[in-house]
Amino acid sequence: MSLWQRLFGADPKDLFLSFNPHGSSWCVVTWNFDLKTPLKRKWMVEIHKEKNELIQWSKGEVEELFFFLGGNLIRKRRISQTQEDLKPLMNLAIHSTIKLGFEKHQEFMLSQVSGATTQDMQNEFRALQWIQASFGTLSRALDSLKKNPDLIQTCAFFSGTEPDSKSEVIRIIAFNLDIFCYLIEDQSLRIVIFDDKNMGHGESRNPTFQQIIKVTKPQFYDEIVKLVHQIAEVGEVF
Repeated sequence: MSLWQRLFGADPKDLFLSFNPHGSSWCVVTWNFDLKTPLKRKWMVEIHKEKNELIQWSKGEVEELFFFLGGNLIRKRRISQTQEDLKPLMNLAIHSTIKLGFEKHQEFMLSQVSGATTQDMQNEFRALQWIQASFGTLSRALDSLKKNPDLIQTCAFFSGTEPDSKSEVIRIIAFNLDIFCYLIEDQSLRIVIFDDKNMGHGESRNPTFQQIIKVTKPQFYDEIVKLVHQIAEVGEVF
């Protein structure tokens, strides 16, 4: 029996259990992108391997679950009230993909950069204060989502080797902010942030913030991890 035959018609629980982000070169998690109406919600997790794997959970008039392998739909399931046990599995797929996306960069974030100066440190600490203030605003916006489920969380997380540019990057889209963290070969971290307010994501051409990080990579990394953790926690399938 072929892989296609085994997977097509497989129990969604088995497909979730076989989903493993380890060994992926690029991973993506999105919340509520490309919604057809504001009444819908959509979660998506994707990993790039020899054959890309994608799971999508859609919620609107009906609630549906989709599994794709190599760009082909292999399983579609309408979710009923008797299948609430699938939601924790979708949330587990999201959290495990994010966890792996961060873990693969831990060694880089802890590595030292040669040639850092006192001026670099001063600039980085000012930049860190800006990041903490900006992420604090995002955190409060995420807290408001907990209190009002009618609000739409539009966020995304990307990590790994970007397929087109081949750059090593962590990218976070959180509402209007588009945050790029480039892992440079000299072990420095380049952070570039765009504010796409009143525009579509990726439309802004002038960065609101950019900084090369050499000395304080762990501190910046900690702020990024905390933000994405909150995004994932607030954005769980409900």
